[in-house]
Amino acid sequence: MLLLHCGIKAMQSMQEENENKKILTNDMATFIVLNTASIQIIPTTVIAIRNSLGSQNPTAIIVPVWIATICAAIAGIIATKIFIKLGK
Repeated sequence: MLLLHCGIKAMQSMQEENENKKILTNDMATFIVLNTASIQIIPTTVIAIRNSLGSQNPTAIIVPVWIATICAAIAGIIATKIFIKLGK
């Protein structure tokens, strides 16, 4: 809940600096993409599910999850930057 509150506060402060209130700034768009990619440090829910289903090594997914979320974040940032350049 604290992270949600911090994200909303960050977006509100960016909106205060925004000259055209009806259009997202480039920074706001990048923030939304990074927030949506949500890099997982420790995927506790999936580990708990794997553990409850009797997995031999429920934490074996940590490194693949890190790789997948980092790739998603990088792909999102690249796509955002491309769309920003195309929009100018």
